Amino acid sequence: MEYVRLGKSGLKVSRISLGCWNFGSPTPRWGKPGKVTPEDSTRIIQAAVDKGINLLDTANRYTGGEAEEILGRAVRGMRDKVIIATKVHGEVGSGPNDKGQSRQHIMREVESSLKRLGTDYIDLYQAHGVDWETPLEESLRAYDDLIRQGKVRYIGCSNFPAWVLTKALWVSDVNKLASFVSVQPNYSLVNRTVEKELQPLCVDQGIGMILYSPIGGGILTGKYENAVPEGSRGYDEPGVAEKARKAQAAVAQLKAIANELGKTPAQISLNWIIHRPAVSSAIMGVSRLEQLEDNVGAVGWKLSDEHARQLDEAFAEW
Repeated sequence: MEYVRLGKSGLKVSRISLGCWNFGSPTPRWGKPGKVTPEDSTRIIQAAVDKGINLLDTANRYTGGEAEEILGRAVRGMRDKVIIATKVHGEVGSGPNDKGQSRQHIMREVESSLKRLGTDYIDLYQAHGVDWETPLEESLRAYDDLIRQGKVRYIGCSNFPAWVLTKALWVSDVNKLASFVSVQPNYSLVNRTVEKELQPLCVDQGIGMILYSPIGGGILTGKYENAVPEGSRGYDEPGVAEKARKAQAAVAQLKAIANELGKTPAQISLNWIIHRPAVSSAIMGVSRLEQLEDNVGAVGWKLSDEHARQLDEAFAEW
């Protein structure tokens, strides 16, 4: 496994990280339904750690909080070997303060996450979106207090547009508050929007990018070539299937490079993305150990400049 600093922070994270969003109950109290049983989830988490993956990403909202509970149990006895990243923002109840990033909600939810995770600190606490109703200074002062209390080590954000992240960095700077060290955007060969504004900002300010959906919801594995497999992301989300249809020619080029190098399409697309500017880690979502094995094969080597250029051109419109 390869490790790099998370942005300009001193924290070192694995190039490939494990996402826990689909671990747990198919009928959660809130959030998206889980697809992987607690037993299989535990095996996947522990196998990932054995392979050197140290960044494990979850959120308070995933499968009604069960994803955090599963992660906490799975890493018991090896807490010092892993970087636990979780999030706050999404709706976790029906009350008026059961979502967002008010001081009230942040302070309450961090305690709930700590309890579910079975730990006394969170390595990376992330704002899971922009709260348009709460002043940034209020949220950042709450995060700063959590760091001072030792309950949180670093803070990051997810799904922040470049201008909001810029404003947040400025608020932290002028008020001498802890600032975001990372941002978590959707970035892959079939979703390159971040290259216009967010990525240049991260390069300039030393913000580490932790990517979700780095293989485009499965599009970049090539599994949508002939049909939409039942149970796949595209089966549940028609938008993914439509994007897969439009990307067929580009994916064919990806598969040709994979065949030439003796790699899988997923390994090629992951290798391309983890070596992009400002990228610290790419989160893989897996439901089977075989997928974990495949994705880890994206680390320890680098595409040639020529192959990277071919991919860049094939997916230029995305």
